[in-house]
Amino acid sequence: MKYFKLTAALAAATTLLLTGCAQEPSAVAPQSSTDQMQGTQAEDLRTNETWAKAAEHGMSAAFGELRNEGESTLELESVTDKTHGTVIEIHDTQGQGAEARMAQHEGALLIKPAEEVVLTPGGTHFMYMDLKTELVASQTSTLQLNFSDGSSAEVQFPIRNFSGANESYHGSPEEHADHEGH
Repeated sequence: MKYFKLTAALAAATTLLLTGCAQEPSAVAPQSSTDQMQGTQAEDLRTNETWAKAAEHGMSAAFGELRNEGESTLELESVTDKTHGTVIEIHDTQGQGAEARMAQHEGALLIKPAEEVVLTPGGTHFMYMDLKTELVASQTSTLQLNFSDGSSAEVQFPIRNFSGANESYHGSPEEHADHEGH
């Protein structure tokens, strides 16, 4: 009889344990994307292969890939140097060869949904205008990307030596006020 009571008690406990572990249907249905709070522009930004050109003084530049993973166009209005206290401008290169010149980008840099902007030497890039401290190879520069919705993203740009594209970033912003010749 003791054996029967023990077996019945174990069977009841096992049933209770298994019932408690079984998943019940969710009481709350998952929210649809229209019910969820829309993310900020900064949250929709993805970066890849970011880097900055090492420089002792004067000017330098930062490069990489900026991808929009959201459903609305990203409007990058400005870039702030969080590491070196330097003014950063968004620049485009206009023309080709000996005629090429850099100019500050007009308005916000737009990144459409599911598209990317590639920041390259000789193309669109972030320009350090007057370095306050040296950009040392193997260190990192932190840039804050500021969007039109008021959000911002801090992005790490590893610093490395680079001599390509025959660009000259040296000199003061006053020497380059018209953005020609650098």
